Amino acid sequence: MSSASITPEQGAQTWLRCISKEMRPSQVKVLLVRFFQLIAQIAVFWWFSKAMHLVIVEQQSLSATQLVPLACAALVWVCLIWLADHLQSLGKYEIETELENRVHGVFKNKHMAITRQHSATYWQQLLLNNITDIANYVIQYSVQKWLSVIAPVVALLVIFPINYVIAIILCVTMPLIPVFMVLVGKGAAALHRKHFIALERLGDMFSDRLKALTLITTSGQHQDQLKRLNDASNIVNRKTMSVVSIAFLSTTVLDFFATIAIALVAVFIGFSMLGEINIGPDIGLEQGLFMLLTAPLLFAELRALGRFYHQKAKAEASAERFAQLFDDYKPLGNEATFTGLAWLNFNVSEPSLHASKLTIAPGDWVSLQGNSGQGKTVLLEALMGFRAASHQLSGEIALLSQQAVVLDKSVAFNLHLGDLSVAEQDMMDVLHQVGLNHWLNKLPNGLETELGDCPALSGGEAQRLALARVLLKPKDVILLDEPTAHLTLEQHQEIANLIHQKLQHKTVIWASHKVLPDTWFNRSWKVNHGEIKEIQ
Repeated sequence: MSSASITPEQGAQTWLRCISKEMRPSQVKVLLVRFFQLIAQIAVFWWFSKAMHLVIVEQQSLSATQLVPLACAALVWVCLIWLADHLQSLGKYEIETELENRVHGVFKNKHMAITRQHSATYWQQLLLNNITDIANYVIQYSVQKWLSVIAPVVALLVIFPINYVIAIILCVTMPLIPVFMVLVGKGAAALHRKHFIALERLGDMFSDRLKALTLITTSGQHQDQLKRLNDASNIVNRKTMSVVSIAFLSTTVLDFFATIAIALVAVFIGFSMLGEINIGPDIGLEQGLFMLLTAPLLFAELRALGRFYHQKAKAEASAERFAQLFDDYKPLGNEATFTGLAWLNFNVSEPSLHASKLTIAPGDWVSLQGNSGQGKTVLLEALMGFRAASHQLSGEIALLSQQAVVLDKSVAFNLHLGDLSVAEQDMMDVLHQVGLNHWLNKLPNGLETELGDCPALSGGEAQRLALARVLLKPKDVILLDEPTAHLTLEQHQEIANLIHQKLQHKTVIWASHKVLPDTWFNRSWKVNHGEIKEIQ
């Protein structure tokens, strides 16, 4: 089944299965430790029941020798609990690190321009929340799902030889819990998707109002915008309460059914020990206490699965984002070197752009012309693969857009994007070339200075940093979307000359409203009213 013929939900399910398969070794380790933890717990209950029988029924005092098995079993149980938690933490860290690396790998291969396709709130949720949701699903929920099957089977196998009647009672009451979990879980994923969207919209709205604070102040729109934010906040609150209500409903009903089942077992054991019920084998204090302690294990893991069930819903909603990200934006590093193009009937669907013919050869410099709003940026993004189009460039491509992307990491990372083979001197040289050497010298830790969420960069400096990133390791094809838009005329001429000097042997498509020498370009494209024409 091709990626184009499956629904987002199916794509998310497929992606989750692939991630779970990759993490199978970690899952198996946690599951095995949790299984032996269960065995140790049952052993503790067994030796404790024997000890209580000796003390209460046989009126004997316990010797140190008789307490050794109980103490050893309890020690093993505690150690296995710690080991399971430790392996679980390691597994979550492993998958969170892997997903972060994959996302940053997409950023690196698309030269950060992909971040413009979604809002800042979207990427914040993806990196801070959705990655954790996936890790919880793979390491906690997936393991708990298997354990919720194994634990009841083990408990029943232990209880059945002692008293088959109690085993039958537990078998009859137990299926009610998973049936209810399935019914509740059907709508949980949809609620989480709506909650994600509402949070993203509220974050975007708040961010936009902060950016437009000066305009809001001068136009006296405080009360109107406050009302809009309150309305959006109320929508998020209602969707949050819908999700919380599902969680409370699930937990309450699970506890209710589990309590009823254990109460039936307790009543049966109690009346059997009093001689009021004579069904099945005789039950003494030792057998009765052991079964009362063990019976909750049938429901404990199912109840834990119920607590984790919201992780499944959150993970399914999050997986749609990751499946789309990794499906739409595949790494470009293994693609062939750019060999030129000769396209007929090139089309961009939204907004509509069309070209009867587009031709470009390796090493060509193309001047992309057109008035503001005609679609030059749309064309460059379509060539990059960020918009649905009939054709897409192949090879290693970089896009330097009007809005520079600056990460909250170090200056060095903003340049090499995780490629540790880049020499420090090369980074210093390229910063000097784009005129950021004085800015760098003022930073407390030089290249290792963390820029943070609010970097001390003007618009022009941020654009120079993005340009330095492109010049450090130039790709085969460079798409330039007004790279000097935020610079003065003098700075524009200086940076434009630098770009021409460094990229003159590369394939370049350059959109600019500022004057550039005609001698730099051997081709020219003009965008006008949805049509792209080659100018001879």
